Amino acid sequence: MRLEKDNAIRLFNCEAPGSEGIKLEEIFYEEKMEDGRIKKVVQHVLNPEMVPYIPSSSKDKKIPAVLIIPGGAFRRLVYNFEGEEVAKWLNSLGIVAFVLKCRLPADEHNDSYNVSLIDAQRSMRIIRARADEFNIDANKIGVMGFSAGGYFAALLSTAFDKNVYDKKDDIDELSARPDFCICGYPVISYDKCIEAGQRYFPKEVIIANVRSYEENMLKKYNPEELASPQMPPVFVFETDDDRTTLAENSIGFYMAARKAGVPAELHIFREGGHGFGCGDDNGQTGEWKQLFVNWAKSLNII
Repeated sequence: MRLEKDNAIRLFNCEAPGSEGIKLEEIFYEEKMEDGRIKKVVQHVLNPEMVPYIPSSSKDKKIPAVLIIPGGAFRRLVYNFEGEEVAKWLNSLGIVAFVLKCRLPADEHNDSYNVSLIDAQRSMRIIRARADEFNIDANKIGVMGFSAGGYFAALLSTAFDKNVYDKKDDIDELSARPDFCICGYPVISYDKCIEAGQRYFPKEVIIANVRSYEENMLKKYNPEELASPQMPPVFVFETDDDRTTLAENSIGFYMAARKAGVPAELHIFREGGHGFGCGDDNGQTGEWKQLFVNWAKSLNII
């Protein structure tokens, strides 16, 4: 079964760079969670694309846009909780959203550890190129990611100018730099994953549970080390009881932005675990949405 959207924007009209000659069968499936909710998952992406979600607000003025990158442990994308639902919430704020279905390092692409960054860069350039079409303010285009998607959002924000694929058309002349960055419970650093995790598990257990593609990806690109004064303002949220991507990752990225002299804001909730997406409006995790709104208003994004 495939995930198909009539209005999806394919990132490349030819074979995507880094996947030339590769054969992959994209799949879409559902998982029932313990709380009864259904998780919708996409895996083995070969032809990256993004789906636009357009708010019903008036066309009187240009509005912001956000590229959303769902998480999924670098091997799949949790498309509904960290994609569609977030997009619809952003629409309620009058923000255009694009949910990215990107290639992932777990699959055996020719350039596995660059394909996600390639897709993120290309997505930002396409959004910027088509800003007028979607009534977008070309100076207010951000990126938002969750878990592994939070890593890719942080990576795009710090490696937007890395030359990771050959130019395909005039769109690639445009900047891939996001104007702002939001990371939800991101994984950032391999070393922090290992060191912080030792509070809960023996080091050898943690290392054994880190898949090789995760280790290779995190060692190739560390957004903390790539942080610079050129990166955009950053908003990060996390929980203290997250045992999947420990809060040290969020703290480290926040501190890296601060040291670079970039405006940054960090929120760590006492409880809520991992993978909460839009969050629980009856608990702490749902508070990140209003905190984001306050932050975005303070920067004149909305």
